[in-house]
Amino acid sequence: MKLIIFDIDGTIINSVKTDDECFIQTFAELYNIDLAKVDWNEFTHVTDWGLTNEIFEKWLNRLPAQTEINNIKTHFYNLLKQRVDEFTEIEQALSFIQQLAAMPDVEVGFATGGWRETAVLKCNAIGLHLNDFIFKSSNDHFKRSKIMASVVEEGKLKHSAFETILYFGDGLWDLKATQELGIDFIGVDAKRNQKLRKAGVEKIISNYEGQDKIWEWINKSKQAYGRH
Repeated sequence: MKLIIFDIDGTIINSVKTDDECFIQTFAELYNIDLAKVDWNEFTHVTDWGLTNEIFEKWLNRLPAQTEINNIKTHFYNLLKQRVDEFTEIEQALSFIQQLAAMPDVEVGFATGGWRETAVLKCNAIGLHLNDFIFKSSNDHFKRSKIMASVVEEGKLKHSAFETILYFGDGLWDLKATQELGIDFIGVDAKRNQKLRKAGVEKIISNYEGQDKIWEWINKSKQAYGRH
C-alpha cells in the first residue's frame, strides 16, 4: 500500500502569488501591518497558523486571540473568493490525482499549510473536492510536519502499514518537513525557479504531464517513516 500526499498551493494549483497578496492584504487592512517585503523562509513555521502567531509576536508582542484568528480567516477567505478565477490547476494535476485515487493499492491525502477553509475554496475552483480524501491543514496544527504526520496517522487507521509514503511539494519548508519525518519527496517547480534543485532535490517536476518519470519514482520509492 502506498500513501501519496500532496501539498496544495504551488503543487497542484497555481495560487501562490494570489494567496500571498491576499494574506499580506489581510494584515494590512486589519492591523496596519506591512508584510510586503517579508521573506517567508525567515519564519519558523510557514503555515497560515504559524505565520499568524509569529506576526502577532513580532509586531504586536502577543499571540492572537481565537476571535482574532477567526476574523483573519474570514477576511482572508473573502479576499481570495473575489479572485477565485485566478486559481488554475498545474498541468494535469487533477487527472494524475484521479488516476492515483482509482488505484486499489494507493491512498491519496492532502497536507497544506493553509487554512482548511481557503484550501477548500481553491481546490473547488479546479474541481477537486478535498472531502473525498484524507485532508489536514493549518486548522489542525501550526507546524507543517505535524500536519503531514496527521495525514499519515489517519491513513494508518484505514491501512495497517504503507510500503511507501511520498509527498509532492513546492516549498523548502515542505522539503524540511519530509526530511524531519523520513518521507520521500518529489519537488514541484511550476515556476522553474530552481530553488529546490539548489537545495539538493533531485526528483523535480514542473507539472504532471510527463507521468512516466513520476510513476518510476513512485514505484521505486521506499521510506523510513518514524525513524527520524
